[in-house]
Amino acid sequence: MTEVVGTEILRAVERFLASSQYPVLCEPGEEWLAITPENFVLEVRGSGVQLQAWDQRRNLVRRVTAVERETRGKLALKVARFGKPQGTLELMDRGRALRDNVPQKTARLGFREQFRQFLRRQFPSYKLADLTTEADLEHTLSPAYPRALLRQGAAAWAAIGAPLDASRPDGVLTFGLIWLDYLRQREPSLALQGLVLYLPSAHAKTTCLRLLFLDPAAAQYRAFAYDDQGLEQSIDLLDYGNLDTHLEPRHGRELMRPIHTDGRNPEAWLESVVRGQIQEIDAALLPEPVYGQVPAFAARDRGVMDLLAVDHLGRLAVIELKASEDVHLPLQALDYWMRVQWHVERNEFQAKGYFPGRELIREAPRLLLVSPALDLHPSNERVLRYFSPRIPVEQIGVGLEWRKELKVMYRSGTPCPIQTGSHTCQSKFSTT
Repeated sequence: MTEVVGTEILRAVERFLASSQYPVLCEPGEEWLAITPENFVLEVRGSGVQLQAWDQRRNLVRRVTAVERETRGKLALKVARFGKPQGTLELMDRGRALRDNVPQKTARLGFREQFRQFLRRQFPSYKLADLTTEADLEHTLSPAYPRALLRQGAAAWAAIGAPLDASRPDGVLTFGLIWLDYLRQREPSLALQGLVLYLPSAHAKTTCLRLLFLDPAAAQYRAFAYDDQGLEQSIDLLDYGNLDTHLEPRHGRELMRPIHTDGRNPEAWLESVVRGQIQEIDAALLPEPVYGQVPAFAARDRGVMDLLAVDHLGRLAVIELKASEDVHLPLQALDYWMRVQWHVERNEFQAKGYFPGRELIREAPRLLLVSPALDLHPSNERVLRYFSPRIPVEQIGVGLEWRKELKVMYRSGTPCPIQTGSHTCQSKFSTT
């Protein structure tokens, strides 16, 4: 009788594998393991089945005691391990579309449940204390990205996921940092170690590059990439150290751009005003030359204008301009800053003829975020708290009448290297 039970388990597994295009084995807390006839063995032993699977790094042996459930594309098995309580092992068909398995009430709710499965697999010893897709406008928490709180005693992690069909997959880090900061205020008794992110594989690079420029002393980060079949793998952030950036040689003399007065493009208008009065933004900056979109940046739809200037010390300044409120401004600016920094480290601006007659120093460029003071998003400072201390960043708010008169009304961040007259820096957040 016991062998009959074991044989039934064996047949269920073999039936599932025979119908699968690309079977993989998933165990909580481990990466999935692809199954082929060459690396997978089943053997009936009494009332169960011994399962063995291996790859170049792992050799997994489990005793399967029962079939827990079988659905289209997935087979859940109960397993016993020596000296440990009974657990669960899943066989999944990676070749079957994920949407065959996820309820289609809404894509958002479907991904929330997928996000729940991700967390259970990778953090099996943690309690899922909070999981939601509810909007919270007061705290700038978006319903587009499911978010969670993982707890293990007094230790905890904030977690957030980006759906495959998100309109802005790279927006997940902004809302993840806001979520982490919110939880640290809401749960002061917990030791929130950092942020866990689940990213679509096709859109993971931008977020992973940004993580390399955040402060590891402020928070730890763990990232996972998942494919369109819903299988996730841990990301080694060190694999994302190379930037896709190119600096063209400077051709001729940089000319001042004409003043834009077209209300349909306020960013271009603000750029023209700042170019013509750049020392109103920062008295340490030289009035010319001022370059736009250097190096060229592929993400043209960012809605942010970029300027590059130099101060009296020979230190570059990246100036990011946004004429309206934007929760993503800090990280969008970071995308451009990291490319400028890459070229600074290699002395390429000097070598390719930029800022002629000026000796440039290799210190990290300053980052100036310029917007109308009433349009500074209140969450921008919360995100900036997590920037690396090697990024000297300031938020600068200009007056409402900037089209007529450019006047700085608000300034916060890293102190300016030079202070002239009434030009001072008031520190509201600190990146040092």
